Amino acid sequence: MNPFRFNSNTSEVDSDLVQEEMFGIEYEQLIDEEDQSELPFDAEKIRIEQRMLSLKYMKELIDLDLLNLYPDFQRNKVWKEIKRKSLLIESLMLRIPIPAFYFYEDEDSVLHVIDGLQRLSTINEFLNGEFKLKGLQYLQDSCDGKYFKDLDAKYVSRIYMTQLAVNVIDARTPSQVKYDLFRRINTGGVSLNAQEIRNSIAKPRIRDFLKRLAHSSSFQAATDGGVNDMRMAAQELVLRFIAFYFAYNYKTFELDYHKSDLELFLDRAFDQLNAMNDQKLVEIEKAFNRAMNNAHELFGEYAFRKYKLSELRQSGRRKLINKSLFTSWSVLLAEPGLDLGISKTFSDNAVHELAKLIERNEDYSNALTIGTNATSRVAMNFYITREFWEELRIDIR
Repeated sequence: MNPFRFNSNTSEVDSDLVQEEMFGIEYEQLIDEEDQSELPFDAEKIRIEQRMLSLKYMKELIDLDLLNLYPDFQRNKVWKEIKRKSLLIESLMLRIPIPAFYFYEDEDSVLHVIDGLQRLSTINEFLNGEFKLKGLQYLQDSCDGKYFKDLDAKYVSRIYMTQLAVNVIDARTPSQVKYDLFRRINTGGVSLNAQEIRNSIAKPRIRDFLKRLAHSSSFQAATDGGVNDMRMAAQELVLRFIAFYFAYNYKTFELDYHKSDLELFLDRAFDQLNAMNDQKLVEIEKAFNRAMNNAHELFGEYAFRKYKLSELRQSGRRKLINKSLFTSWSVLLAEPGLDLGISKTFSDNAVHELAKLIERNEDYSNALTIGTNATSRVAMNFYITREFWEELRIDIR
């Protein structure tokens, strides 16, 4: 009997598979976390304030950087079609109510957009004169083809005086409640993924930190430039490394991962990262670069890719990055003081032996692809990888 329950929604699985492979990452099948998660949060801890804010005031907040639209991934989120943008602006000029926005207010009273980014970005672009109206339905004669600065005063007034319904999640809301709320709320046309949600509430220095590591020369070399960070896929890999790096004990080989809920594990690691001082960040960056440099030296272009022995001899499409291989190998190769200094012959042998292990050890192969968030699979991945690595490194000493 299979102890794992998998997502049975075929369309969701197909969508996830296509998206992950677009970013250069091999699709991993997770177990259903429905029965694995913690008890539901206390409803009394949900703090959401309903506000009515004028559009003019919202624009002032944006210009003062008190309302953050996140240009890092805003380009991938905003509507592209001018007609669609124009119809939204027309709704404002016709005094037609638009759906409510959801913001998160941090400890510094800065508002962060959780839901409604496309609409708010479109409005901000129009007020900044970045596009002219096109394809209007009701105001074609008076407003079509005009920029904001060209509109009649009455339409400018209507836009500025528009009252927008805003739901603000208070900074005092417990962290895990926050993440769950964000995932429930963010169901718009282009939903944020888990890493983008984390990024949306990150402190600027942490956002910059993750981006720097994801774009570092060591990471690019280790992954052979194979991970597209457009939807923060690379930054999630970096976060995985950080989460398991701090969960792994290099002396006892114990791993502090006890629930089959990877998203919760990463959320908590992200919260810890958000609170870290600069000294700790320097330590993480050194460990990450050490891991990436060692992985590149040890496996070359095959690093973090799940090849079987028979597949090494085949030409054709290159394998994608395997998240589980990345997790275990990056953590093990980040061991303090580890500097390989190996030959090309040793590297070729390492690639060959790992491919042989993946081909002949079905349990290991499955742990890298199926139910990869399960506690038992994560433990097996780390255990077998470490045993293999300990045998391999004997020849280095």
